[in-house]
Amino acid sequence: MSEEENELPYDPSDRDSIIGYAQRLVGTTLRDHIEVEEIQDPHVRRGSFGNAVEEYYFKYDINSDQNPDFAEVGLELKTTPLRRGKNNALVSKERLVLTMIDYMTVVNEDFEHSHLLNKVNDVLLISYLWEPDKSPLDYTIELASDWQIPEEDIPQIKQDWNIVVEKVRAGHAEDISGSDTMYLEACTKAANSKVRRKQPYSDIEAKPRAWALKASYMTAVTQGLLKKMEGIKREKDEAGLSLLDLVRRRFEPFFGCSEDELKARYGLTKSKDIAARITKQILGVDEGSQIAEFEKAGIKAKTIRLQANGRPKEAMSFPCFDYFNLAERNFEDSDFFGYLQQKYLFVIYRADDGGIFRLADICFWQMPDADYPEAKRCFDQMKNNVLEGRADVNVRSTENRCCHVRPHGRNSADTWPQPYGDPVVKKSFWLNQSYLAEQIAKALQSGR
Repeated sequence: MSEEENELPYDPSDRDSIIGYAQRLVGTTLRDHIEVEEIQDPHVRRGSFGNAVEEYYFKYDINSDQNPDFAEVGLELKTTPLRRGKNNALVSKERLVLTMIDYMTVVNEDFEHSHLLNKVNDVLLISYLWEPDKSPLDYTIELASDWQIPEEDIPQIKQDWNIVVEKVRAGHAEDISGSDTMYLEACTKAANSKVRRKQPYSDIEAKPRAWALKASYMTAVTQGLLKKMEGIKREKDEAGLSLLDLVRRRFEPFFGCSEDELKARYGLTKSKDIAARITKQILGVDEGSQIAEFEKAGIKAKTIRLQANGRPKEAMSFPCFDYFNLAERNFEDSDFFGYLQQKYLFVIYRADDGGIFRLADICFWQMPDADYPEAKRCFDQMKNNVLEGRADVNVRSTENRCCHVRPHGRNSADTWPQPYGDPVVKKSFWLNQSYLAEQIAKALQSGR
């Protein structure tokens, strides 16, 4: 060991020593440990917090080496921000970027020997609480733990990896979308939106992308390290199934049952969350537990009732929006955009000849990236209405291919205040019935 290594406050050849040293950070701040006056906000300069941990706390030189950060023990250091969510729970503020995708070489890899899997084989995860009014040096470090991808998540991450790589192999790297996958995604990663990279089987250049674990997945990882969630129990022959195949296998025995029959089977009473309760019963998860796989993928169960002709019985609504909030935010920062980025498990009931809705199928759905501009047009139109003092004017379904705005209150007296006029009945954004029918048909046809 060199003289410089002897001066380190941990042994870089001893995995337990590195992890033990990292865990001294928990419950403290970087300012408590390092003699630095200031570091840049990590949301102004990406990676600055992680760089400070590497350089000033672990005392090793920052580099772009493809090997793990602690190469002697194969341990990769990753720092990730948390924020306070609903009920004061800690949730991931953003996806965890792992490593850049090289379009030219990834097509020659297989998942089991991929550069990605080598990068996340053994991770030292340090999570800190982001607070907008604090210096990054004063962010509280909530978690420092070793982490590996759980065995039960490997089939889904492998499928996500294959979906992205097959697009590159087909010469369509430019068509990669975050909505394609569940846990792992290929996120855009460039200094500006005009940067492009070559791909091997097409002359069309594509946006640079990096492998990343989705924010929903990282929330589940963090909460799973802090508290346990309940996963869907797999039989021996189900170890390699993707999440969709596993969920479908659980639901298939009940295809043809009505919701009332399912409620009676499980002794459930009518409630607003009956769809989620039935889903947990079918998946064998306790009602009081979170479904680990759904938390990781950010999946929300939603019951969809289709007429015999495949058209939804009704449009799909989102929670009511606040008029002041709508007036102040851009689409990308809006709750509406967040709902559209959510992945849904559509539990589909179809009307039989007697008009009784019976469980017919399931699929996962997330709005395709290509449809966000149309949704943004609906959002901007309603925002302009509010700013012009016309919050009573809706965006009609005939004006937008994807979505519309209409009342969502209990009655005409159920109102909320608006910035430029008298209170207006509560409203929300809705997905159009025709759009929903089209998307469900596509999802079922593709087997997603």
